[in-house]
Amino acid sequence: MPTYSLNHVHHESKDVHAAAEWYKKMFDAVADKPFERGGATWLRVHIGEVTVTITDREFADIDLIRYQGLDHFGLDTDNFDATLVRIEETGVEIWAGPLEAEGMRIVFINGPDNVKIELMEKK
Repeated sequence: MPTYSLNHVHHESKDVHAAAEWYKKMFDAVADKPFERGGATWLRVHIGEVTVTITDREFADIDLIRYQGLDHFGLDTDNFDATLVRIEETGVEIWAGPLEAEGMRIVFINGPDNVKIELMEKK
């Protein structure tokens, strides 16, 4: 049986550079150089081992609600309290939480372009 690991999360954005700056500001992400392909700007940011590929291809807006399909992506944190402080300092909107569930502390935040991100720490 083959093995699998997460390669990237793909974020369609109205403004690739603004989205990359948001990830850099919120998560100390590291950005690669942007490049053009297929009439779109592509830019990859790295949050620890997680890569977020950001592009500005044609798209339709969606609301920040629960919907079918990929709902959010989750990141572990080793310091939930410091993460909450960072959320407050950067003025990031909290979509849900913080709360405790199943031995985890979690909070959902609204990223750029209404990307929902779950931040969690095991208790």
